[in-house]
Amino acid sequence: MTNPTRSSLTAADVLTADPRTCSVYSSVLEAALIFRDANCGVVPVVDGGQPLGTLTARDVAVALAMAENDYLAAREVEDFMTKDVVSVAPGDSLESVATKFGAQGLHRLLVVDSGEILRGIIAWSDVASHLPDQTVGQFVSEADQQPKGTDWG
Repeated sequence: MTNPTRSSLTAADVLTADPRTCSVYSSVLEAALIFRDANCGVVPVVDGGQPLGTLTARDVAVALAMAENDYLAAREVEDFMTKDVVSVAPGDSLESVATKFGAQGLHRLLVVDSGEILRGIIAWSDVASHLPDQTVGQFVSEADQQPKGTDWG
């Protein structure tokens, strides 16, 4: 197989395929076990393969810190997940993926096909090593200007 050049790489070339997922009805404990077992910081929340949101380790940590006599581990993921799905298509260029990272101020994006089915996840670190230093610097600058959301886990 030919080694693609930087300019021809797409989201499909750098994504982590088939990430572990959970449903809105999964417990926070189930999600925490996925974080541990898959050594990841985010779990896409799906229904029939379609992403509804994400749950990050940070979401759980913040919920735990704010819990008052509430058995957090048994609560459903839906209560804590980020419901705004920010995604890219498998064929999107790395340059357009980097632009979306910067514009959204996120560290991870879901990769969703034309049928709205989750195909993978891309972390900023998956993209950064394939881009010119100037593009990486621009992302950092844009991300610093964005309000801090929950996708920092």
